[in-house]
Amino acid sequence: MQVIRNGLLSLIALAAFPLEGSAQTQVPALECDFPTASTDGWNMAASIVQYYIDTARGWRLDQDSFSFDGPANITIDGKEQAASLSIMISRQSGKATKTLSSGGKSLTVSGECKKMESDGRKF
Repeated sequence: MQVIRNGLLSLIALAAFPLEGSAQTQVPALECDFPTASTDGWNMAASIVQYYIDTARGWRLDQDSFSFDGPANITIDGKEQAASLSIMISRQSGKATKTLSSGGKSLTVSGECKKMESDGRKF
């Protein structure tokens, strides 16, 4: 996977701010590659995930990172249950950390992100 250098993610963060008079706001689109991770009772399969960094959907833009904290639904032993999802993506290196927590258990996996080739999705 290509490592992001020279603040590439910092540059795409500018697209996350709405322009006055604009009906649609373009948001940064990132593709993140996460390896397989597991604990005693949980498994997270290796996957490539696309994130649209949209402040209207709960993402926060900080000087050094993009982050998200919010609810998620997961299936454990065939049963769906509520969980908490936390994602932190470095704007300088593209390194990402994703943590899923539920019922006093948590699982953290680290990966890398890059800007998607497309111009991103419009809202």
